[in-house]
Amino acid sequence: MKYEIIELHDAQIIGMAKKIAFNEAKEECPKFWGEYVEKIIKPVIFEKQTPNAFQKAAFDNGVGEFGLCTCDIPNHNCDTCWEANFGACGKNTFTYVIGGIYKGGDVPEGMQLFPIHSGKWLKMYFEGGMKAFQAQYMKFHKEWLPAHPEYKWTPNSCCMEWYQGTDIQSPDYQCGVMMPIE
Repeated sequence: MKYEIIELHDAQIIGMAKKIAFNEAKEECPKFWGEYVEKIIKPVIFEKQTPNAFQKAAFDNGVGEFGLCTCDIPNHNCDTCWEANFGACGKNTFTYVIGGIYKGGDVPEGMQLFPIHSGKWLKMYFEGGMKAFQAQYMKFHKEWLPAHPEYKWTPNSCCMEWYQGTDIQSPDYQCGVMMPIE
């Protein structure tokens, strides 16, 4: 897997947020992306409507570039939390944010700001586009991370999916995951 170390300092994510039960993530996260498309992309891009305040804030801040996962479990460790909870646990939740880096300006109703770790991040590049995202995500957690113990997840942090481009059906679509590291 291709990766790089990047730095983010004093950044906040602005976006639409939804609480999701871990055992419903595989179904609910894609549904939430569908809501994003219906609320932001379809009216402005496809129907050529003038953006309202919500849509303008989304475009101005790149909302849709990231899928931020913030765990609602106190003192969690993302490295172990995902395996114990995703797909199995119905009582624990996480907040999923479809967002972008906040560049300033109004935060409209229906959007929130989320501060993220300031410092180094491991940015993974997944191969195979969106169709391969889930398999690559599992491979990252089950194979790549254990084989690279030099990269340790920052405790009580978050995980961010990243997306770049418009043709999500293309096998060359750029996407992956980012994690803050110690």
